[in-house]
Formats: sequence, C-alpha cells, structure tokens
Amino acid sequence: MTDSNRPSTLQMFPWEAMIAAVKRSVDFPGFDAFYADLFESLPQNSPETRRRVANLIARAYFPNRSLEDLPTRVWCAYRRDDLLAGIMRVMALEAEPVIARFVLEQVLVLESGAVFDAARARDFVGTTFGRSDPKSYQRLLTTTHHLGFLARSGQQWSVSAIARPADTFLILLHARFAPTPRIVRMSDILSAPFWRYLGMRSPAEVRAVLHEADAARLIARYVTVDELEQVTTCYSFDEYLSERIAL
Repeated sequence: MTDSNRPSTLQMFPWEAMIAAVKRSVDFPGFDAFYADLFESLPQNSPETRRRVANLIARAYFPNRSLEDLPTRVWCAYRRDDLLAGIMRVMALEAEPVIARFVLEQVLVLESGAVFDAARARDFVGTTFGRSDPKSYQRLLTTTHHLGFLARSGQQWSVSAIARPADTFLILLHARFAPTPRIVRMSDILSAPFWRYLGMRSPAEVRAVLHEADAARLIARYVTVDELEQVTTCYSFDEYLSERIAL
C-alpha cells in the first residue's frame, strides 16, 4: 500500500448507538424525519461529533437514505436481535474495509476460543497506517469486540465463537442474489465475502446451511447439476420477510 493510498486513522464505532438507531428507525415515516431525530438524540455534547456519528450510521446502515434499507426491514419483520446484529455486522465490515481485512486476515484464521495476541492488532495498525496509532489500535480491538469476533477477559483477548448465523445468511442470500425466485450458482455465493463477515469460516458451513434450508423447504433445491453446484430459491425476498421465514 503506497503512502498516498493509506487511510489516515480509524474512526470511533458506536455500536450500541447504531443498533439503537436502527431499532428506532421503524417508528418514523421517512428517512429525513428519522435522521433529524437521530442527530438530536445522540448523547455527544458537540454538534460536530453528533453530526459525524449520525453520518457514520447513515452511511453504514442507510446507504440509500431510505427506511427501506435492509437493517430496518429485517428488524421490522423479525424483531430478533441476533438477525439484526448479523446484518449490521456484515454492513459494518463492508463500510469499513480496514476492519474487514483485520477480521479476515488476523481473527478468522484462528480457531474459536484461541487466545488472541493483541500484538497482531498493533502490528496490523502499524502496517496499515504506516505508523504507530494508539487510538486506531484501541478502536480496532474495540470494534472487533463489538462486532462479536473477539472477547475480552481482563487484559486477555480471545477469539469468540459466533453462533452459526443460518437465518441471517439465508436472508442475505435472498436479498443480494435472489430478490425474486431464481437459480444462483454456488461459486457466486462463495466468491462474495458476506458469509465470512457473518463469522462463517469455511464453504462447508455454507453448504450445511443450504442443505438444512433445502430439507426445511425454505429453498426449492440445492443440487449439483452437470458439475455445476447451484441453489434454486422459491420465495421472493419480499415474501421471505413478510412471512418471517426462518429455520
């Protein structure tokens, strides 16, 4: 990475405020009313800081500046904290590529329960930013903890065991690959990073979820045809949410 392309620092990542904001968004008639209330309701004293946090939330979770964006729709349909956290975890990492790279390259390469040497984060920050940056180091560890990938006990960090996010994976499969019923190539699913951002570590985990969905008839079928592995869906994404489909 050349110096001109290096990010300058990591910003703070107010996870609890982000979750609260998405949950509250269902109470507003439109994005503008929601955003105005969000700006006024954030706890920071400085208007500049509140604006920065509000913009961060909007950028990550309301990319179309609409309450029809995915997190609000999922929360409105299911009211399940685990589903909302999974969706928001994926979207957070998509909005923050530095943190995403850290999770993929430094955390998910380790087994669940393994001790995590914080020097990995310090070295990663030094390589990424070209200098020691204590604030980015702390924010990187804290954000990765909030997203569910790391746990902390005293001064020791460890790799968290994330419960298999089967329903979150299936929601994202329909939202991103099959908004209407269709055939989806397994290679297209596996080439996208979203399932890793959910905390799934191997294609075998993805296949296990699809086999389970096939058996439960949440998808039409999951087969290999002429050496082409593929998934055929049977619900539109709108139907999937409106009927609150889950394993």
